[in-house]
Amino acid sequence: MAEKIVICYRMSAAGARVYLPRARELMQRAEALGATLVSWAALSLAFAWDSDAIEEAIHLAITADEDTPPEEETWACGIAQGEMEPLATSSSGARRADLAWGEPLVIALALSRVARGGEVLLHASVRAALEGLLNTQEPRLTSEAGVEVLGVPLDMDNPWKRGKGGQVPPSRSMRAVLPLVIPPVTTPLPRSVREAEPEEIETGDAESLAARLTQLAKEALLGGDAQSLERWSAGLKATGERDSLANRMHAMARLSRGKVGDALRTLKQARRDADGAPPQKRCQAALALGVGLSFAGRYDDALLEGLDALARARESEDNEAVRACLAFLAKLFARVNRGNEAALFRDSVNVSRS
Repeated sequence: MAEKIVICYRMSAAGARVYLPRARELMQRAEALGATLVSWAALSLAFAWDSDAIEEAIHLAITADEDTPPEEETWACGIAQGEMEPLATSSSGARRADLAWGEPLVIALALSRVARGGEVLLHASVRAALEGLLNTQEPRLTSEAGVEVLGVPLDMDNPWKRGKGGQVPPSRSMRAVLPLVIPPVTTPLPRSVREAEPEEIETGDAESLAARLTQLAKEALLGGDAQSLERWSAGLKATGERDSLANRMHAMARLSRGKVGDALRTLKQARRDADGAPPQKRCQAALALGVGLSFAGRYDDALLEGLDALARARESEDNEAVRACLAFLAKLFARVNRGNEAALFRDSVNVSRS
């Protein structure tokens, strides 16, 4: 399997009359940009690029309807990124067809079904969005066939964030489009972490194993690798040493995959379980729930949890936790366009470091 950027385009039944010629035109554009057709249906089709071809993918996304007459249906679009597997290959190993299947196709199709005509919805798996390179609008949580779907609309008029000289600025945050979910990135996830097998982890006593798995889970969290995060959090839970941390890590992985309702249920239960625990534990549970609530767009509830986490961090005199809570609250206020409050919390973070 190979990692791909997948774009799925959908047209409603009202546009069935023009679907085929429009699909042919779209396919010509996609192929000219290096894409391959990976899925085809009566009213939808999907293309895939290698993971480093994000500029080509975004270009197609924002130009797909540029020659469409005003009276005609426009494409609804979803974009996701992840591993795809070819439908079939010949005995020599050459692909018999470009058709393929994978989680990003399922996600992109779901997003295209809830997107409005002329809209492009991004999933949290799109690396360029996670790295803060794309301009986006307010996240939208909706339901597709009973499954919660979280998509972030792309700014169609100005999709790219550009620095001086028109260059894309370096990565600043793993969750620029879905802020507050994962802390800022420091380095890419090491290959040794991504590819490590359970038997390669030094075992020793349960406490040492738990400490190692905790570190691997944190690195996966910082690297935005939901699959590895789920894996290491499951291993951590199996040690029986740090159940609450393992549950929170697992919930964060589910948030990254768009399983918001499931993740929130876990985080709320962890919050209830922490009642009566030492202040540090209560801080961790409240902050994790606040992150999950902000991901779901429930900013008022997230604020209450963030403030409670800050109070517990100060009660435990944990300066690192205080800084984390202040940074969370600063981003939360910035997200709801309350710049003055955001600035106050950012200044407080700087003061706490001095």
